[in-house]
Amino acid sequence: MGSRATEEPIPDLNPDNLTLEERLGLGQEYDWDWSGTLVQSWESLLLILTTFWCILLARVVTHRLRLHGSPNLCYAVEFVLVILPCILLVTVAVDYSSYIGVVIFVVTLWFLRRSRALDLARTRSQFDLGGNRPMALSVLRALTHLITAICILAIDFGSFYRPYRKSRQYGAKLMDTGIGLFVFTMAMVSRRSRHLSDFRRSVIYSAMPLILLGLARTVSILTLGYGQDAHEYGQHLNAFFTLGFTKFLGALVSLLARRDLHLLPLGLGLLLIHQFGLSFLGISDYVMNEDVERSNLFNANREGLVSLPGFVALYLLSIYVNRWMVASSLLSYSELVRKLRCLFYLVLILWSLFVICAYGIGISRVICNLGYVIWMLAIGCTTLWASFGAIDFVINSVMPWEASPSEDQEKGLLTGDSPAKARDRSIVPFTINQALNQNGLTFFLVANVLTGGVNMFLKPEDRSNFESVIILLVYMFLGTKMAHELLKRGIRLA
Repeated sequence: MGSRATEEPIPDLNPDNLTLEERLGLGQEYDWDWSGTLVQSWESLLLILTTFWCILLARVVTHRLRLHGSPNLCYAVEFVLVILPCILLVTVAVDYSSYIGVVIFVVTLWFLRRSRALDLARTRSQFDLGGNRPMALSVLRALTHLITAICILAIDFGSFYRPYRKSRQYGAKLMDTGIGLFVFTMAMVSRRSRHLSDFRRSVIYSAMPLILLGLARTVSILTLGYGQDAHEYGQHLNAFFTLGFTKFLGALVSLLARRDLHLLPLGLGLLLIHQFGLSFLGISDYVMNEDVERSNLFNANREGLVSLPGFVALYLLSIYVNRWMVASSLLSYSELVRKLRCLFYLVLILWSLFVICAYGIGISRVICNLGYVIWMLAIGCTTLWASFGAIDFVINSVMPWEASPSEDQEKGLLTGDSPAKARDRSIVPFTINQALNQNGLTFFLVANVLTGGVNMFLKPEDRSNFESVIILLVYMFLGTKMAHELLKRGIRLA
């Protein structure tokens, strides 16, 4: 399985020697490589977890160096320990990813044994997950922003690891995770619409700005003649449109749920209906077939439009996972262990389903099929499990970060969503992470503008490996430092 048969024999032609375009021209459906998909997924997950581990390392180092009173030093240490390795691992150091993974595993075991973290966790009376915005969720959001921002520019350099590039139709590559994880993390900070007033608020403050940004990007591209691959979202649509429409439709559909629990059957039902249409009504073939002319608005943007039901289902299911995870912010040791165990079982189930989907129906970001949604949930829940376990269970047990809220307020280090409270929650740990959570959209817009500037003036395709790394470092410094300065001043734009 994992491949489809040709509709009728083609004499004197060997389909294995034909390009994808020639195959489609012959009326043959795309043949996905399910074993290759598993390898791609492992490479993607390894890079994500490695970057996540670097964030944890930065948290430990800044604590050991007692940098809580110096946000600029915190930023510098995090930049070196998080952003530099991520840039190297998608370019010149990619061949060492597996070795680095082994080192990370060994160092983690050493830290757990030497710090006696598990024993210390048992002595804690309660664990504060942070209410509706736990640190574990903010780390995942920042991780998504960082990797996506690095990749959208790095891909233009010859040093970029080509297997990380987006799949044309089927595949599970690193850059395929971008839009899916953005939807997942968007849902992590969202709630279901309980009333029409909630729906209007979601549309006005979340969906419409994204749609307007998508429109602005389309107009800019058409005006400047900047190239856009129509096989991603269509001729006129882009990621901003997908996020905006997903937020709009997700908020609308969630009105049908009377309780958070109802989001689970609602999301699953929509996902199964979507997959039924893709597999049995020929919608998948309609989107994939390049012989279908882009003669009208729907045909021209069929990739972006057809994928929307899948992204809405992912959005609803992600909200359910989030509401289940943070249903209670204060947990005892046994309650947190039970919750982490349940989340781990969910992770195992999702990865098992991913393997089945990779074999049976393929993984496709372009149409956001069942396999892709399962894959995004698997990565998201894996990272959540690792975040809650590593941050709330281990690190905060060994080295709780204590700071005076009044001091943080004076330094301008508290966000608008995190006023000074009696429980002394400082946002100094994970400084870049907090900066991107406060102004993530602003950071991403700046990254897109800088990417366009580099492409127009620096000719990245002609740059050496060393030059590409330097340019990427400067690019990420400008973007993250801008967000960090806004954080220090307590300014929240978007």
